[in-house]
Amino acid sequence: MIDLMETKKLISGIEVLVSAALFIFIGYGIYLGRLSGQDAFYDYVKEDGLVENLTALFLFFCSVVCLFRVKEYRNIGKPVWLYTFVILTVLFFFAAGEEISWGQRIFGIESGEFFLEHNKQAETNLHNLIVNGKNLNRLIFAAPMFIVLTIYFVFLRLLVAKVRFIRDLGNRFRVPLPRNQHIAVVVIATILILTIGLVKESELHELSFAMIFFMVFLHPLYIGETQK
Repeated sequence: MIDLMETKKLISGIEVLVSAALFIFIGYGIYLGRLSGQDAFYDYVKEDGLVENLTALFLFFCSVVCLFRVKEYRNIGKPVWLYTFVILTVLFFFAAGEEISWGQRIFGIESGEFFLEHNKQAETNLHNLIVNGKNLNRLIFAAPMFIVLTIYFVFLRLLVAKVRFIRDLGNRFRVPLPRNQHIAVVVIATILILTIGLVKESELHELSFAMIFFMVFLHPLYIGETQK
């Protein structure tokens, strides 16, 4: 029991630190965007800059936490739960790799001919590909991802409470839900970022979701559990 209580205190402390760090990063972005000018803000959110690297780092942390869940559920013989977190591990590792173009600029790797011809930024990643004249990022990752995130953070818990089919599905696959504090951080962070009013503010949205998902996976709410 003591170990459990200590673990909960540690996780709560990490959540407080991550939330505080997120608001500091956003606050600095607001300061740059509203007071220092666009150039200073764009330098803050540029490729391979602090914000992008932190986003990749927290996406990787999400993948690592999910990998620990995989080990946990394999040991207790929960194959369906195992599959859920295998998918999440791969998904967030892929997202982290895409964010930094799989380290090509870090290691000085040149893009192949295909990516030089079809990638918007001539980088080795999928989300900036141009397909039939359209940016794959906007076509698949931007609007659809916004809808998915809105459903997840705003409506999913309500749907779980009201719709038995969704509740049973969530239970079967051990879907991690955001807690009240995670939803509050999402709402506040989104409102603050929108006050910047610059095109590249989306980079801060990406950072906020990476950091918040890390907290969700670290301290998830599961269907049938109470807020603690």
